[in-house]
Amino acid sequence: MLDATPPSPRERTPPLVPDVEDIQRGYDQLLCEERCIRGTPVRLFTFPRGSTDVSRTVVCLPGLGASGRSFAPMEPLAQAYRLLLWTPPLKTPATHTPLQWNLSVLNHPEARLPERFALVGSSYGSLVSIAYALEHPERVKALVLVSPVASVRRVRRLALTLSTLVRAPGPLAYVFAPTVARVLGGRWLPPEGRAEIVREARRLSSLELLRRLRDILAADFLHRLGELRVPTLIIEGGRDLLVPPSAARSVAEHVPGAEMEFLPTASHLPYMSHPEAFNARVSDFLARHPD
Repeated sequence: MLDATPPSPRERTPPLVPDVEDIQRGYDQLLCEERCIRGTPVRLFTFPRGSTDVSRTVVCLPGLGASGRSFAPMEPLAQAYRLLLWTPPLKTPATHTPLQWNLSVLNHPEARLPERFALVGSSYGSLVSIAYALEHPERVKALVLVSPVASVRRVRRLALTLSTLVRAPGPLAYVFAPTVARVLGGRWLPPEGRAEIVREARRLSSLELLRRLRDILAADFLHRLGELRVPTLIIEGGRDLLVPPSAARSVAEHVPGAEMEFLPTASHLPYMSHPEAFNARVSDFLARHPD
């Protein structure tokens, strides 16, 4: 099976809590563009030799506290698709929740996104993707939900709350952050991947991270998933300690025609820990739903 034996972690071990500019090997090849949307700076990452075909645009939305750079292991798909690795704004105005602000920014003309595109959303990014597809179905070609968050009733709240410890300040970060990153990513997540999670989460203020957490705790889209008329693929790790497999299966059951893929040995971040298996499934799905 493709997901049975992921690549072994590299020999070099990155620092437990890297500086925000200390980008790990494997995540350092991306180009970064900053777009000002509604007065908010948004970081957008792309692959230097990736496709520029606008009609094959795929926007990738990361999880809680992560940046678009976390999707760097999707590089093999960049030759066939124009991958835009989106980073949510680091600060949300008091007039909006982070979810509302992300939806507004994504749909604003200043975002310069094509009229139609595919969406890949991971964890908190899946929540944004679901909400966007419900509000703007005419713009979404296909939807890939990774470790999907559709209702907090199906999420392990304690694990979710503990995940915010990745943002712990000072010396506490050396105790909590790497452990939480390991729990989220699972045993097959390379050290560089764990360092990437920790580094990006520490860019966020504690208040912003808390506000995004509140979005998840308030989420309840299960009753609306039947409204989705977008080709949907759900990818879930069999060892996910945050979103249990039964929750992902419930999302699949509520979305008309949704496809379900389990990676038995993966945890919450399969695109980082099991990129070969993840990329193969996403590539096959997108190829079958080009329009």
